Amino acid sequence: MLCGACLYASVSAASTLTPARHADFGHYTLALTWQPGFCRTDGGCRPDQPETMLIGLHGLWASRPASLVASGISAPRWWRRGCDYFHHSNRAPKLSAPIMHSLNEAMPHLRHSLLKHEYDKHVQCFGFNTEHFFITALRMRRSIVASAFGRYMIRQARGRRVTRKHVIGAFMQAFHTRRQHALQLRCSKDRRGRTVLTQMWITLHAHAVADFPGRGSLMDAPIGQNSCPAQFLVPAWPS
Repeated sequence: MLCGACLYASVSAASTLTPARHADFGHYTLALTWQPGFCRTDGGCRPDQPETMLIGLHGLWASRPASLVASGISAPRWWRRGCDYFHHSNRAPKLSAPIMHSLNEAMPHLRHSLLKHEYDKHVQCFGFNTEHFFITALRMRRSIVASAFGRYMIRQARGRRVTRKHVIGAFMQAFHTRRQHALQLRCSKDRRGRTVLTQMWITLHAHAVADFPGRGSLMDAPIGQNSCPAQFLVPAWPS
């Protein structure tokens, strides 16, 4: 039997991430999807997408290593290419069945494997322990879902039009932080032409993974990437 909860036992609440290479970066971005919006915009999700998950996992992204900063590589160029600056793997990660099961539940089902893309672009060049990396990303996602902010999104915001100010305020209150730019909200037009929430990007210090989402772990995003207007819809399943 696959044990989705059991896999978290191998990564304690005090766990951190230790890249073997290119470790001189300053922050991570935990990219979470709001699945009903994400799957009804752009290319959409495959027909086998489960309509049970609300807050999904897009990825965990390290910022630019210092060597690329010194070489004049801008942040937007790093966002586009990621690990391709060092190595292109073009292969899927080797993960145990329980981890694959949990990732299959949490990650959007896209036409091309999102897991393979995330591993190739954001993980493999750093030399992370691959299983530890994805378990940690899953744990971080679960900590947001279980938080007061997660409950607000699922119980109060879902299916309603909200203000960007209110959502960010709920985030700041839940995590007792003044870092209002630690949360970046991403929106797109759905198939009915509505502006809907698709993603939530949370910025944290690279050295503070073990403390996430404690207020000391959060930091303002160095470059603002909010794309949601003052008001938008937080869609529900079915959208």
